[in-house]
Amino acid sequence: MVATRPPTLQDVADRSGVSRGTASRALSGVGRVSAETRARVAAAAAELNFTTNSGARNLRRARAGSIGLWLPQGLRFMDYYMNFTFGVVEATNDRELTVSLIPGDFPPDKAPGLHVDGFVMADVDGHDELARAILALGKPVVTSELVPPGMPEPTASVTADHAAATRLLLDRLREGGAASIVVLIPDIDQMWVQAVREAAAAWSAERAVGLSILPLAGIPAASELRQVVDGLIAARRDVDAIVCVPDGLGVGILSAVQELGRTVPDDLQIVSYVDGATMPIVQPPISALDLRPREAGLRAGQLLVSLLDGTAPGVESVAGSEPGGTIVETFDLVYHERGSTRRREDAAGR
Repeated sequence: MVATRPPTLQDVADRSGVSRGTASRALSGVGRVSAETRARVAAAAAELNFTTNSGARNLRRARAGSIGLWLPQGLRFMDYYMNFTFGVVEATNDRELTVSLIPGDFPPDKAPGLHVDGFVMADVDGHDELARAILALGKPVVTSELVPPGMPEPTASVTADHAAATRLLLDRLREGGAASIVVLIPDIDQMWVQAVREAAAAWSAERAVGLSILPLAGIPAASELRQVVDGLIAARRDVDAIVCVPDGLGVGILSAVQELGRTVPDDLQIVSYVDGATMPIVQPPISALDLRPREAGLRAGQLLVSLLDGTAPGVESVAGSEPGGTIVETFDLVYHERGSTRRREDAAGR
């Protein structure tokens, strides 16, 4: 029996009529190659059943072939972070990179031993020492949202305009007749939370609408959440709107309010700052802000890959993570108005 030689990169180059270097760039996605050439090389590779040796390529580049994913400790179970993770993984699917989830209890002093090429970090907490240690390593780091003051700057950040989103939610509530609003907000040191808090306070002062901010320590269980709502309604009988900022609490708030005999949205409007699968299916459906977590993860992952490949815009200006040199990409959030809030015409008829 004659052994069949496995196809080589030169075979692919010969089949597609390009040089070996062009074939390598087309298959790796690195460098300037036209879409037509890339497609022709990919077709030739498929016909020959050629697969790249990512291990050998990473060895030549002195790379680990993996990126680290850091998520806030204690919050990883939330739908937002699970969907964010899916986006990061999707960004690396065609790049022969694996994604390694960094354990929340990993010792900060051992961070230099993490065998990865770079990191994606979501919602960095200013009190997390592991996050601080990772940011200080000097490796490429892309964060979802900016990092709190005093933390080492990342190489790049993918951020949303939470101040504008907060104003949009509050304006919609006011249009629906809200005059006394309570914002339930997590008591954590993350920049997006700070942006929501500051925007809500500024909006209240500008619009002369009553607004209170109630910090929540951690994510309350169902019984604790009922106590929060009981205390809130007892202390503020005039409350007619609640903005629920922590992920996943919108449905619990709705249930607690209804158990107290309040109707939604006639007596009290509810908005969830974070949308989720359950928000559209409860009764009434809860108005919510889509933070687009999968899109955020995908963009953060793609940006990190481009940094590793040296193709990110402005990468030269942030070498060494110099202060003020962070590349910042922004994306829009989407508000979904549903049955838990009143429209302007509904308020006018009251």
